[in-house]
Amino acid sequence: MSELKKILTKNMGFIALVSVTLGLAPYSREPHIWGKIKWIQGGAIGMELMTVV
Repeated sequence: MSELKKILTKNMGFIALVSVTLGLAPYSREPHIWGKIKWIQGGAIGMELMTVV
């Protein structure tokens, strides 16, 4: 059991990085472009043109 503890403590930074990366991953499995196409077909509510001042 002490070997497992050594391995886990040695790789704690990597384990934390993997956990954060997986935690921020999107839950839907559709490609980003497909989501944008569906959003545009729905009226693209929430997006406005930017004006240059």
